[in-house]
Amino acid sequence: MDERRICLAGDDALRMLRHARRSDGLTLVPAGGRALRDAEERIDPEVLLAALPGEVFEPSARPVLLRFDDAPARSRCSLVRARSGLRRVPDAGFLEVRTRSGNPLGLLRGTLAHVFVESPGLALASAGAVLAAETASGRVSRNGALVRLVGLAMELCGIYARDPVSPLAGTVAHDLEPIGRVADACALLSALHGWRGVARARHALSLANDGSGSVMETLWYALFCLPPRLGGVHLERPLQNEALVWPRGVPELAAHELMRPDFHWPRYRTACEYQGGDHTDEASLAEDSRRARDYELCDIHYLPLTKRDSLKEPDVQAVLSQLFEVIAPYEGAAFRRKARRLLNDPAVRAARRVLMGQLLPPQMRW
Repeated sequence: MDERRICLAGDDALRMLRHARRSDGLTLVPAGGRALRDAEERIDPEVLLAALPGEVFEPSARPVLLRFDDAPARSRCSLVRARSGLRRVPDAGFLEVRTRSGNPLGLLRGTLAHVFVESPGLALASAGAVLAAETASGRVSRNGALVRLVGLAMELCGIYARDPVSPLAGTVAHDLEPIGRVADACALLSALHGWRGVARARHALSLANDGSGSVMETLWYALFCLPPRLGGVHLERPLQNEALVWPRGVPELAAHELMRPDFHWPRYRTACEYQGGDHTDEASLAEDSRRARDYELCDIHYLPLTKRDSLKEPDVQAVLSQLFEVIAPYEGAAFRRKARRLLNDPAVRAARRVLMGQLLPPQMRW
């Protein structure tokens, strides 16, 4: 049986990656080097169209960006925009999209089409190159571009995925299987030399965290943990969406069998959760109360975060003030003085507004 390899690159790889993560019928598996190398120059338009989902791609209107071994191997197909350099990508640089039953994505008249997408580290390098161009043109500030890249890193190393066609305004899928970790993406980038966007991607990964569960969790992580020049308050990194270890005797009393705080600082004995839905009905209020009581049983300070807390910088500042007051007893004598400086410095507050402008979903900006 004839086989073809379709190695998506850049925005098109990210588009397919998001689609695969959100689809019940698809899965992502590590791509072996042998499967990736020697990608053929010839791309049959019918095979390409059969392999790529029509709800995500329209190659006749916008040619698809593919990566090939080198310049001589680049496809001349009118539905393809070609990029070389595949031979220089480590084996961990790509994932293959397969059906849940384990089959390659495309099959047309005896031709199998293997579809590959960039893994998180390579996807971040591609995005870093695009953002470098936007920064050079003045469309986004250098700090704004870095914050946006941290946001993408949090998605790719988290458990949610944005809409593949409309990533900013579209629906977000949650509670997904993770496809990578920050450490793995860093290891991949350390093996890429001379690639545009790699330095920016490495910087973003040095600031990112594993396990974010939503766009709003990513926003609050950035507010908590990014350095002040980027709008954060530089707290130590929390555990995100990791199961609590119940203290002895608590499981018999707790209302929940399992608790996975959005943010948990074990050293501060503090947890935060973002309440994204409508928490005004009786059932939601009862659940909120049960969670608060279970945290109390664990001797954990619990700070819920709401949509209203997240929309304006003064409201964010109020939440950060409360959080600082909760964790101050676990820090040194100078902590409160440092906290006041971070909260009230005009430059930090301006950076916080930039951060929120980059990470808040457009429909939530006032």
